[in-house]
Amino acid sequence: MSRLKVGVIFGGKSAEHAVSLMSAKSIWEHLDREKYDPFLIYINRGGEWALTGNTGFREEELRKEAFRPFLPWGPGGGAAAGADIYFPVLHGPNGEDGRIQGLFEMAGVPFVGADSLSSQLAMDKVVSKVLFARAGLKTADYLVFTANHPEQIAELVGKKLPFPVFVKPCSLGSGVGISKAKDAKELLAAVDLAFSYDGKIIIERAIAMRELEVSAMGNREVMVSSPGELLPSKEFYDYADKYLLGKTQFRIPVRLGDELEARIKDTVRRAYRSLFLCGYARVDLFLEKESGELLVNEINTIPGFTAISMFPKLWEAQGIPFAPLLDRLIEYGFEHFRQRRENVDEGLGR
Repeated sequence: MSRLKVGVIFGGKSAEHAVSLMSAKSIWEHLDREKYDPFLIYINRGGEWALTGNTGFREEELRKEAFRPFLPWGPGGGAAAGADIYFPVLHGPNGEDGRIQGLFEMAGVPFVGADSLSSQLAMDKVVSKVLFARAGLKTADYLVFTANHPEQIAELVGKKLPFPVFVKPCSLGSGVGISKAKDAKELLAAVDLAFSYDGKIIIERAIAMRELEVSAMGNREVMVSSPGELLPSKEFYDYADKYLLGKTQFRIPVRLGDELEARIKDTVRRAYRSLFLCGYARVDLFLEKESGELLVNEINTIPGFTAISMFPKLWEAQGIPFAPLLDRLIEYGFEHFRQRRENVDEGLGR
């Protein structure tokens, strides 16, 4: 039986480049070589692409590759670069925001994960919050800013949101560029930092809560894991706490009782469907300590696959180890590709 050729695309220009390398390494190591013949496509920080074959994941080695602009399925890529399916592991802008997915769709090739539309919707924290609200889901109170006017921002936050607040770039993940501000002085520094990463930022009311993460996967039918809980070693779960310090603790799964777990899973399914998602995602929730209310924080359509990442850990706790999990995600990619073609044929009256 011939093996499926899987093109793992990783790296990229975003601030989450290093996380992408860690995730891609884990996926590469866990792809079943009896089923798959994987190859690597590395995008460096300058946006240049290279076929790397079986090279290591150390950046000093990757820099030695012959970079050139090319599409792996078109001119310059050559037949050897063609894959049966592509597996994007590009966190952040140009990977999670629908751009690479749009290339796949234009080329008419199968790929793993959310399509271009749902990727865009999930990546933009403001748009996703609007859609969550339309689905009857609650989120933390927030304000949106598209220009760094310190006096106006400070005045509006003072009127609308009590301190402390979280300040975030609108379209980034992995805790990059996020700060917690306890007063007006910290707010302005946090705003400057967030605007250094994105032209649109979001400022949210900080609440006393427990931070939950849930894994979901599927196309028309959605599987939802039991929730896990993050216990950050710092005041909040930022980039350093996620990937550098290694001190965050996890409860996987966390026991919250049958009624609350059922409510969590229903919330996750509704959030997943509100963004028209397919493939897989990690849904991040807040459980407000005082009221017991569930708030949807955000959805990650290419969640981390590192050694500490919740997405694979939650499924492993449910009896689906890493390698079989990748099998499922690849099959969802083929399934969605077939569904898209069927929809096009029906639309054309074929």
